[in-house]
Amino acid sequence: MHRHLVLLAVVLVVTVGLSACAGGAEAPPEDGGVAPPSSGRTLTLADVSDSPGKKIAAYQPLADYLAAELAEAGFVQGRVRIAPDLETIGRLLESGDVDLYFDSPYPVLTVFEDAGAFPLARRWKKGVAEYHTKIVVRRDSGITHLDGLVGQIVAFGDVVSTSGYLLPKAHLMSNGYGVTEVGSAAGSVAAGQIGYVFAGDEENVLAWVLDGKTAGGTLASDDYENLDDASRSQLLVLAETAAVPRHIAMASPAMDEELRERITELLLGLHTSPEGQAILETFERTVQFDALPHGADGAMAALQQIFAPVR
Repeated sequence: MHRHLVLLAVVLVVTVGLSACAGGAEAPPEDGGVAPPSSGRTLTLADVSDSPGKKIAAYQPLADYLAAELAEAGFVQGRVRIAPDLETIGRLLESGDVDLYFDSPYPVLTVFEDAGAFPLARRWKKGVAEYHTKIVVRRDSGITHLDGLVGQIVAFGDVVSTSGYLLPKAHLMSNGYGVTEVGSAAGSVAAGQIGYVFAGDEENVLAWVLDGKTAGGTLASDDYENLDDASRSQLLVLAETAAVPRHIAMASPAMDEELRERITELLLGLHTSPEGQAILETFERTVQFDALPHGADGAMAALQQIFAPVR
């Protein structure tokens, strides 16, 4: 009889333990962010990156701060989600699974048009409020006008880059130039076209132009200004694109207007306190958020016009 009671007790303990493991523990999210709590609202910030750990570390303090300030709206924690691509971000914004997204103008325009996201404020990422692209050649190349790039190859940055690709391509097309991707920097260019290849980043673009691998290249204005004097002296700027906001904060279309306004208020006031300044510094050296020039509607309309040739 005693053996039967002991065996029954062991079975009960194991069963209870298994039940707790199956129903009481929540699996961590696939993207490495903080798992949402069992009750209360979670404010979710998102970005696209292949380095989720770095992004989560940069974004989490801002997510925590906003969630704490929004406790009266039922928020109990902030969360960061890292998506593999812009299409995923769009779906998450549209469904309301992501509340806030920060990016440069072209991806922002995409989620505005495709997912119905709302623009909230301009972000001064790394201290830059707005930027443009400079189309450059070697000063001794003999090319002094964009016409000189016809039949030549230009180095763009990355295929998803606003300043390194989409902004300068739109500028060239809006000025009447045909722009065609070629297979390599040594490839042939169709008659009457400006060929382009992707160098990957601004360092490669600069190297390819200075080494004569391509006839020209594109550099974001802030990258150009940060060049050493020796490099800058070897370059000639042929053209500059229109200036656009460096980054824009976007809200999910599922977010109600009152919450959007409150979050915008919090973002705009961050730089006014030591705590906020520390959060902004962690947030990829953001200096502040401010109102979008010409308002949200005006800013989006301007971006639509600028990028129309490549959309």
